[in-house]
Amino acid sequence: MERNGKRTVQVNVRLSTDDFNLIKRAANVLWPDAVLTNSGILLGLAKIAARDVLKSKSGKGPKRTD
Repeated sequence: MERNGKRTVQVNVRLSTDDFNLIKRAANVLWPDAVLTNSGILLGLAKIAARDVLKSKSGKGPKRTD
């Protein structure tokens, strides 16, 4: 991301209500008093997950449970 924080790539996603509720619950655990937009929640969690994947030795993310 640029130094000034400006985002230059737009991404559109469609989630099921259940998936989005799960994501919102996770965000509430991480940032309990924050006022977040839907896109802020997704971007924040995606960035955390991306860092975790890149830190792992195998380069693989957590196993999916669905």
